[in-house]
Amino acid sequence: MRPLPAISIIFIALFSTLSVAVADSSLPELNETTQVKFDVPSLTLSDYVNKILIKFKEWRFDSTGLTRTNTGIYVDERFWNWVTGSIEASANLTDMALEWLNTFKQKVQNDEPVQWIIITWLKPNDRLKEALEAVGAKVLYIDEGINAIAIEARPSLIKNLVYSKAFDFDYRFYIREVWPNLYVANSPATVENVNAAFLQGNITPEQVANANWNIKLIKADLAWSKKGITGKGVTIAVVDTGVDCNHVMLQGACVGVANFVSNEPSDDLNGHGTHVASIAAGRPVKANVDGKIVYVSGVAPEANVLAVKVLGKDGGGTMTQILQGLDYIVEWHKKHPDEPLVVSMSLGSPFGSPRDPMVQKVEQLIREEHIPVVIAAGNEFVVIDSPGIATGAITVAAVDRDMKVAEFSGKGPGLNIYDVKPDISAPGVKIVAARAGTPNQLIAMSGTSMATPHVSGVVALILQEHGTLTPETVKMILQKTAYPLDGINALPTWSGAGIVDAYAAVTAQVPKDSIWDWLGRLMP
Repeated sequence: MRPLPAISIIFIALFSTLSVAVADSSLPELNETTQVKFDVPSLTLSDYVNKILIKFKEWRFDSTGLTRTNTGIYVDERFWNWVTGSIEASANLTDMALEWLNTFKQKVQNDEPVQWIIITWLKPNDRLKEALEAVGAKVLYIDEGINAIAIEARPSLIKNLVYSKAFDFDYRFYIREVWPNLYVANSPATVENVNAAFLQGNITPEQVANANWNIKLIKADLAWSKKGITGKGVTIAVVDTGVDCNHVMLQGACVGVANFVSNEPSDDLNGHGTHVASIAAGRPVKANVDGKIVYVSGVAPEANVLAVKVLGKDGGGTMTQILQGLDYIVEWHKKHPDEPLVVSMSLGSPFGSPRDPMVQKVEQLIREEHIPVVIAAGNEFVVIDSPGIATGAITVAAVDRDMKVAEFSGKGPGLNIYDVKPDISAPGVKIVAARAGTPNQLIAMSGTSMATPHVSGVVALILQEHGTLTPETVKMILQKTAYPLDGINALPTWSGAGIVDAYAAVTAQVPKDSIWDWLGRLMP
């Protein structure tokens, strides 16, 4: 192959420095009469080569749902409102979310440093990091999986970076998107004390006949008794407020603990994560629940739990903490490649978008790491939370014991233009499970947070029975074997394919992989 003539190389290099898009005229522009310069590292030959590579990436980039600014950076349509502190609160926000929003707006209006997430075209390099710090940003975390840089910076800096050509920043060409580091929370709909007294904690055949109503509704008891499938050898990564691994329902279940909440121990100081983990993988306990002797158990009572703490004692956190937690799971999976894994996320952000960094990270786990991810639809009633709007995610709605969709359960189709959400339903009203901070007490909670681990547990059962499957195949099995609801509850935008059926899912015939499925596992 002959080398390119020198004149061609020069032409390509010159062309790469030109803008290939026109700014959206509807976007605001800042005053560009005065140029602003900073002492940033000089561009190297490698940067100029990257500039050319990025031009090719721009041609292939699907910018659906994003707006390109006059500087060439893509943002969400609400970004100007975020960066100016003029974002309005929606009617469905919880008190915690509203408090976070008001604090964020106040800081922006005072031009105080707040957190942002930058998505780059290529993996972030040291020169870009140094350049960002040179202009006043503080780099907090780098996620090479989705080319994300979490920073803390004044809104005025971000405004200039995104909207002002006069802001002379040589490394701007690396930046594809900029997002606010949004609030994320678990937000169970209700928490109730129940009349539950722990009696004994051993596993006996009696648990099948006396399993609590939620286990019977999804037929997990049949998967145990008829197939002997209990989730053994499968790990469920619970991304939440942490897990109390000392509770009797979770003793011996935890195979790893990670904490991404600063100034807090890895303990579950909120209780949400422990409750969720015990619904997914809790060991059976015999208890008196409201005057009736039942066995309270996880759906996959012999599965392992990987406790990943990303939310604090108030149940809240940020997108960056979620990215860190999911990054940890990716690395854990690489160290345990032969152990089937499913991720359970009973959390969400009402401020999210189908293209936000949290959604991008979830899609990375699904598309590139081939890990199924189960996510709550949210308790906003009229909207599906992020990252539950991720196309590849298994998004879960909540039903009660009468198989009616809970009033609080997030309804679709959501903001995602690619598909309809939620995908499936599971019990999520007055679910009795482990109470954190106690050796054996139980508590009832309601929410799509409680529905989600039911499905995560069923995925663990499927993976034990069939071994490693693609997330797409797992999702297809769940939807094809679900049983539909009646009337308005049967609407796909309310309940997805219907209520998850554990026994039908583990006995379903798994379709053989095509050559495209095989290639998909080899190539991200």
